[in-house]
Amino acid sequence: MPDAPSAETGQPADDPAAPAAPDTPVVGQPAPAAEQADEPAELVSLREQAQQLTEQAAAAQQRAEAAELDLSRLTVIRAAKLPDALASRLSGATTEELTADAAALAEVITALVTAAAPPARSTAGRPPVEALRPAASAPAEPVEDTPEQISRLVWGK
Repeated sequence: MPDAPSAETGQPADDPAAPAAPDTPVVGQPAPAAEQADEPAELVSLREQAQQLTEQAAAAQQRAEAAELDLSRLTVIRAAKLPDALASRLSGATTEELTADAAALAEVITALVTAAAPPARSTAGRPPVEALRPAASAPAEPVEDTPEQISRLVWGK
């Protein structure tokens, strides 16, 4: 029975006449250490620089996405007429999810405020309350509190 052909060369695996497979690196994998040692220092430096720039780009992309989410939260929270401090409490990744969460939060807050509000007082049947004057204002009539002033009021002298 003949040998099965090799997957790489298409020739039988035990065929001594078959050419040896070349050592080609797989794309996307770093070159073997022996090849890296032969590279000029400038090329090594450029590779390191490219790696650093790739990492910086990924970090910048993450910061940009976080900033866009924060902006969406603030836009939605202001549209719902809620305090900005509650923006970090919203959950969701899209504007629609944030809007739905803000609406639910507004309903909860409205229910809490309504429950905590004192009952309305009825003024029907009560006489009007006399207007109070501030303590620092002078009275309309002078106060007579010295003995001479009181005696003049009583005896008219």
